[in-house]
Amino acid sequence: MPIRISIARSFALIIALSAGGIAAAQGGTGSDQTTADNAQSDPMIIATKDAPPFAFVGSDGEWTGIAIEAVNAIVADLGRTVEWREDTLDGMLASVAAGDVDAAAAAITITPAREARLDFTFPYYTTGLGIAVDPNAGNGWFRVVRNLFTWQFAVAIATLSAVLLLAGAAVWAFERGHNDEFPKDPARGLGDGFWWAAVTMTTVGYGDKAPRTTGGRIVGLVWMLTAMLIVASFTAAIAAALTVGSLGTPVQSIADLKNYRVGVVRGTTGAEEMAGRGMRTARFDTAADGFDALLDGRLGAFVYDKPLMQYMALQEYEGAVLILEDTIGRQDYGIALPTDSPLREPMNRALLKYLRSDDWARVQTQYLGEN
Repeated sequence: MPIRISIARSFALIIALSAGGIAAAQGGTGSDQTTADNAQSDPMIIATKDAPPFAFVGSDGEWTGIAIEAVNAIVADLGRTVEWREDTLDGMLASVAAGDVDAAAAAITITPAREARLDFTFPYYTTGLGIAVDPNAGNGWFRVVRNLFTWQFAVAIATLSAVLLLAGAAVWAFERGHNDEFPKDPARGLGDGFWWAAVTMTTVGYGDKAPRTTGGRIVGLVWMLTAMLIVASFTAAIAAALTVGSLGTPVQSIADLKNYRVGVVRGTTGAEEMAGRGMRTARFDTAADGFDALLDGRLGAFVYDKPLMQYMALQEYEGAVLILEDTIGRQDYGIALPTDSPLREPMNRALLKYLRSDDWARVQTQYLGEN
């Protein structure tokens, strides 16, 4: 009898332990599933900063802009919601690197240095660095006088002199030996021919020299008719050489930047680009500070992301700042993610779908205009 009781108790213990294990396993599976469901229902925490037209607070108090609308579309496609957290550029990138936020979106350029610390989605917008100048800078007679010594002015004068010499040589060839006003000596004769061509072209006509031979008079007639066209052409060329610079700005292209102090925003790709090119730079905390310094005459130019500058110049400076057509380098804007983030692949798929939608075309037109 004791042996039978012991065996019965052993079987009961085994059954109890098995049931407990199954219950524990089932309980663990349910807990894991609940955790996963909660993670999917939690809002995605995304850092951003004021960077119109890519991210800014609209009149309704909500974040809006090109990057904001892209993120909203992506997150909606993933069945999630967004919780926005405002920060500085350095603060956003540090939060992403530390995993304190799920992502960061604004006008964030994808660079090798940033890619070494973070992951990025595919680029959603590609542009370049722009050059802002003060359209009223550098006008005055000083620049006009300085342009007398430019290469363009020298080329115009040299070409005009060559044409005058050619006309003078032609009339001298016919008049020498027949007209004492054009001596046979080549040096004196060509000089007198040059003088005759100049006074005839400018219609001064002192009358001290005039062709007498038939050939000389034919040359004179042809020269008088063509000189009117030549005068018009060379007047335009010389005027352009003298005044185009004075009517424009000191900086008219990327090549001119080396001659002036260039403003940049700290920690941006514009600052890195100018440092890499060896430019003399002044660093500012915001683009608005850079624009103000430019208009105060403390800078020759200001370099920053082109679409951001275009938006600022249009919305806040009412044409007081000119953005040149030239762009520097290539800027790819993406959404920053922590390294090896599981969100990268699903966000990329949703982003590619969004970039092929009519909504993306509408957003670009809304914030950047038809062009």
